[in-house]
Amino acid sequence: MSRMRRFLSLSTLLAGLIATPVGAQDPLPRVPLPGPIPILRPDLVVSLSTDAKGVAGAEVPVTVTVTNKGLVKALGTSEAPANKGYMVDLVWSADSVIPMAAAVQPVYQGLTREDFVEDMLVLGGRISNTKSIPPGGSVTYSLPAYAPRNMRPGTYWLGAYVDSLAHVAESRENNNTTGVKVDIGATPTVATTVPAGTDYWVMPWKVGNTALYSIKPSGLTDYKDGLSLRQMTNAPFGGRLGFRHGYDSRLPTAGLAYYRWLYQPVGGSGWQEFSETIGAHYVRKVGTTVSFPVYVLGPKSVNGLNLYEFRPHDPPAEAGAVTTWPATDWFGDIYSGLLNSTALPEGSYRFKLELYDQAGVPVTPGPTTFQFLAPSGTTADGTVTTIPAPAASLEGNGYVFTLHVDNRSTSAVIDPPVLGGGTATDACGFLTYDPAVSPAAVAARIRLAFHATHPANFAVFTYKVTRATTDVVAIADEVAAGTVGAFAGDGFGNFSASLTRTELLGPCLPAAAGRRGAFAEVLHVLPKATTGWHQRITAYDAHAVRAFALAPK
Repeated sequence: MSRMRRFLSLSTLLAGLIATPVGAQDPLPRVPLPGPIPILRPDLVVSLSTDAKGVAGAEVPVTVTVTNKGLVKALGTSEAPANKGYMVDLVWSADSVIPMAAAVQPVYQGLTREDFVEDMLVLGGRISNTKSIPPGGSVTYSLPAYAPRNMRPGTYWLGAYVDSLAHVAESRENNNTTGVKVDIGATPTVATTVPAGTDYWVMPWKVGNTALYSIKPSGLTDYKDGLSLRQMTNAPFGGRLGFRHGYDSRLPTAGLAYYRWLYQPVGGSGWQEFSETIGAHYVRKVGTTVSFPVYVLGPKSVNGLNLYEFRPHDPPAEAGAVTTWPATDWFGDIYSGLLNSTALPEGSYRFKLELYDQAGVPVTPGPTTFQFLAPSGTTADGTVTTIPAPAASLEGNGYVFTLHVDNRSTSAVIDPPVLGGGTATDACGFLTYDPAVSPAAVAARIRLAFHATHPANFAVFTYKVTRATTDVVAIADEVAAGTVGAFAGDGFGNFSASLTRTELLGPCLPAAAGRRGAFAEVLHVLPKATTGWHQRITAYDAHAVRAFALAPK
């Protein structure tokens, strides 16, 4: 059709439209305007199945099914470039909310593959080699999901997030996650190896970070001080002591609901109850706001006693909030009892752990109730081995062990240097000698003495005499030592030596009238007392410094 004919036809049509009166029959049928043209996209949804129970440090089998509910094919990475195909992430969560966000990895938070963090990517849990899915089709993947070894026993959700890296444009983007509940139990080979035939069990474990098998019958322990790197042998305990015990993951029950810590002096009568508050943090989520309240475990007055709860299986329920226990000990809620020992007189004390039922009635260990275990060692791979509690450690319905407590401070004193003839340093620190007297003569020798003491000898010392930057004397030992280098001790921390001026002055160039030199004496006395965390209690340290100079008359 020519342009002129198209123009005339259009003109005739317009004229007819204008000339047609209202209510008259239209010369042409009315055609509805077209609506928006739909964009055809895939729509991915995911489901998964797995075992209802698992164990920390082990795998659970997982089957993941991805379905395309859209109208066009969803590309997988086996067909499309890696940045165009969908992937699937498996995540561990402490609650049922599986976020549509990139899964986190413990290593990025300074942790290890054996640690749990909320909404973490399962080790090896990214399905990156995926198949394309036609409209209405499904693809199934099977793989294991590893539960980190340090997961605390409890209820978790294993989640799946399809198209976790947002490579596929979908008709719906808010239906890409799912989750199923999995109960995770403790790793038997990590916490304890429980003797055969044991059912419910409780194990007194550590004071601070010192296992009971490292505490001697005397109540003393050996450790390497993490501050000075000194070996502390036969060290007492002191300060604020934290007591720890492990127990069967099925506790609490109606028959084993509470515990109690007590102490008494060795040879004394009557037991004293622990009374310091013990709590456990839990997670409280309201919408997107997360807080961490504390659930108080005790002491609670039950049957006239100060008792502490075993941590309940579930934290307090609250309307409008989701509450869960943290899946790791990152809050440090590791103590079951606390005692400030600084108010206790020095001496040995017995500590006892007892169990009670829901009514506050004591429960005696036995075949039908529970068994006390004792830690016996730790293997190279970290496994804590156990034995049934020795008969000597059981008393009544409790487990008993001894700690020696000593919170007394050390003392450090340096005497003024004295010349053999009885002359001490003057007010300015000078010790003058007669160059004409032989250095080996008794009257020419210099007596150095110091006192590194502790009332019970629970201390070590370091003593140095430094000339300029050269150590002339450098000794270290127990305060109860006898001979240490040139210094003789009396067994109570009092040391002295008689040195020649030649030993002290060394290569100092002689002046016309004799050699001279300046010295510093430094004494550190370090207590052995520890809270159990392999460090001494530095508040009980003592230090002394003295300077003197040797010069000819």
